[in-house]
Amino acid sequence: MSALNAQVETFTRLTTLGETVTEALDYTQVISTSGATEIERTVAAIGARELPAPVTGALDALTAVVERVIIANDPHRAIDWIGIYPRLLTTLLVAALNPKALPVEAHAAGGAAGSGSAARLPGGISFTDAPRDGRAVVYSGIQADPILKPLAQAIAAAPPADRLFARALMGDPEPDASTAAAYFGLLPTHRAPNDALVVGALAIGGKAAQSNAQYRGAIVEATTAELLKRRAALSREPERMVRRERRFAVDGASADPHPFDVTVETGPVPELWDCKWGARGIDDSLLAELEDARIRAAGVGVRIAIGIVAFDTAATVAARLSVLRGPREQTRIITLDTLARLAAG
Repeated sequence: MSALNAQVETFTRLTTLGETVTEALDYTQVISTSGATEIERTVAAIGARELPAPVTGALDALTAVVERVIIANDPHRAIDWIGIYPRLLTTLLVAALNPKALPVEAHAAGGAAGSGSAARLPGGISFTDAPRDGRAVVYSGIQADPILKPLAQAIAAAPPADRLFARALMGDPEPDASTAAAYFGLLPTHRAPNDALVVGALAIGGKAAQSNAQYRGAIVEATTAELLKRRAALSREPERMVRRERRFAVDGASADPHPFDVTVETGPVPELWDCKWGARGIDDSLLAELEDARIRAAGVGVRIAIGIVAFDTAATVAARLSVLRGPREQTRIITLDTLARLAAG
C-alpha cells in the first residue's frame, strides 16, 4: 500500500472512532464526508508520483498521531482530528511539492475598529471582572503560565501553515520533537527545535488530557488578545482596552451565563469575543448568547460588535455552522486561516 493510500485507511479508522459519539454524529458525518472527499482529491492529484523521503517521513508522523488517538480510545479528540486531518495532509504535500502554493493569509483592510481612534465606552454599558470562583482561580493560574505569552506572540506572527502544524502538535496525545521536525522541516520557515512556536506547542500537547484541554482554550484566548492589542487604535493602552474573562452589562444588569473570553472595552464600538479551540465548541446557545448581548445593547442605543474566534480551519467551521440554527447574521467568525484580521480591525 502506498503512503498516500494508507492515509485513506487511516482517516476511515479515525472516522469510525469519532462516530461513536452519538450526540455529535450529524456534525461528525458532515466533516468526515467532506474530509474523505478532500483526501481522495489529493491522492488523485498526486497519482503515481514518487514522494521524496521528507514527505513520506511527515506522512508517517501524521499516521502515528492518529494511531495514538485511536489507542487512547478518545472519540472526542478523534472528532477534532477528523476536522483537521485532511487539511494537514494537503498542507504537508503542498509544502513539499509546491511551497509557493501554500496559503497566505488575506489581511483585511483596516476598518473602523483598526484604524480609528479609541473613545470612551458608550453610556449604558459596562464591564466587570468575573467572580473569583474555583474555576476562575484555576484558570487564572493557567493564563499566567509563562509558556502562553511567547506562544501567543508566535502564533500571531506565523503564516497559516505554521499555525496549522502548531495546532496539530497541541492536539497530539503524545507529541515529540521528531514529529515537530517532520512537519516544520517541510515549511519555508524551517523552524528550529528552540523556536517559540515549536516549544510552546509541544509543551501544551504534552500535558495530561484535562490540563491539555484547559491550555488549548487558554492559548486561543491569549492569541486573540495579542492580535487585538496590535490594532493602531488600541496601541496607547492595550492592556486596559483589551481584557479577559469579563462580564458585560447593560444599565448595570448582566444576563450572560458566563463571562466573555476577550473584550475590547472602548468606544465607539465595544467588542465581545468568545474563543473556541475547535469548531465543535460553537453551538446554538453560544450564538444566541452573543446575539442577545448585541440586542440588549441596541436597546439603549449602543452598537457593539460580537464574534467568535475558532482555532480551526475555515472549512471545519463552515461545516459546524451548517448543522446549527442559531442566529449568526451579525456575528463575526474568525478562523485559524484568518486570525490576522483581528489586528486589522
